[in-house]
Formats: sequence, C-alpha cells, structure tokens
Amino acid sequence: MAILSGSFQSRELFRKVSFTAVIPTSTRSIYEAKIENEEEDKPLKTLYLLNGWDGNHEDWLHNTRIAELAIKYHVAVIMPDGQNSFYADHPNGDNYGTYIGEELVQETRKLFHLSMKKEDTAIGGLSMGGYGALRNGLSYLDTFGTIIALSNKVLTKSSKEHFDAAYPIYQRLQAIVQTDRAEKMPDEMDIESLVLNALEQPEKKPDLYLACGTEDDIFQENKDLHQFLMTHGYQHKYIEAPGKHDWDFWNTTIKDSMEWLYGENKN
Repeated sequence: MAILSGSFQSRELFRKVSFTAVIPTSTRSIYEAKIENEEEDKPLKTLYLLNGWDGNHEDWLHNTRIAELAIKYHVAVIMPDGQNSFYADHPNGDNYGTYIGEELVQETRKLFHLSMKKEDTAIGGLSMGGYGALRNGLSYLDTFGTIIALSNKVLTKSSKEHFDAAYPIYQRLQAIVQTDRAEKMPDEMDIESLVLNALEQPEKKPDLYLACGTEDDIFQENKDLHQFLMTHGYQHKYIEAPGKHDWDFWNTTIKDSMEWLYGENKN
C-alpha cells in the first residue's frame, strides 16, 4: 500500500490543488486472497472521498480506518481538498463541481492505474462532502456508478426549512439573489432536481447509499431525502442508526458502506 499526498495545477480552479491518495500495491489482501491468480496489473476500482466543512484532504485518513479498508477491498481512495466549497461551481469562476466531476478524475487516472469504467468508479463523502457526492454523482452520470452520502447536508429548493438553513451558504456562493430565493436556486445545486433527472436516465442512474445518525441535527433532512427517493422510485440503501454528526458515526458507516459496495455479498 502507498499513501501519497500530491498536488497539481488545476485549470478549473486556477491554482494548485492538493489531494491524498491511498493506493493498494498488491492484489493480496485479507479480502482478496481469493483473486490471487488475477493479473497484477488490473486497473483499480476507485472511490473519490470528500471531506466536510472546515476539513481538508487528510481528514478521512487521520480520523477513520480508510487505509485499512482500501487494502481490504483493494480499491484506490482519492481524497481531494474541499475548501468549504460545497463541491459546486461558483459564479466567481471557481468550478469546484467541474473540478471534482471531470478534472480530478481525469488527472488521477493519468497518475495512477485506475479503472476507466463507470461501474468501478464511486464518489462518497460526509456532511458537506455528502452533499458534494450527491451533487456530483448525480451530475456526472457517465462517470460515477455509485454514491455514498453520510450525514449529508441536503440542499433543495422545495423545502423552505432546508433552504433557510442553507441560505448563508448560497449568500457565500453568490448563487442566488435576495428576492424569490428558492426560485433562483439553480437546478444543478438542487438535489431533488438532480434525482429526477437521473430517474429519466435509468440506465445511467448511480447506486446510492445514504446514512445519518438519529441524534444528528440534520437527521430530518436526510430522512426527508430518503422519503423523496422512495416516493419517486429511486431504489437505494438507507441507514438510520443512533449517532451524532461525528467521526464515531462516520467510521462505522464508511465501513458498512464499503462492505455494501465492495463486499462478497453485494447484490
């Protein structure tokens, strides 16, 4: 296994950007002993894993067992720096969404021996990063085959409660005007609009794993998203369990979600 910190010049963000990568270097692992006869140069499945608000590209590495899980399932994990961006394209030209959904994938595939297949490429995250995983996973339907969203901040224009709670975010992103706020929220930032668009392309619709702790302040909006998905027939895995908005919960659910995604009994 190699754990690497790197940077490259981003054409979308007009500056150097940093990321951390966990790259398995052998097909032999606790989980993959059964594939010992497979070719060593087989491209790696990849999970792009996004940090939350006020975090950085090292959060997952330092606060969870993600390196151990990457070895167990023989998957590359790429962790970019979110910089409080909500992983969306900003009106000022900072195209964080395009950076995550296009440029980061392209550049890391050049750097590492990663699979080019949609079904081998997943995106996940927690809190702000959970929103980023949903926003970009549902925006780049040809790129990501699976979305893992943990305790995600659900930004929609249909819920006044959610919208008012998120309004400071929109002010910061300069994405809407002061009057008729909900009507001005762009569809590419509205999770419900993105879900409905994905449902119109069922052959491209990503698999989806959602989880949130019942003691989390944003539990209700995650449960509302689950209900929205059920109402519109978007099949998905949903977990609600005792837990707060903290690393104890995310350590448990990243393990569970990777078992769901990469485990032997995956449907």
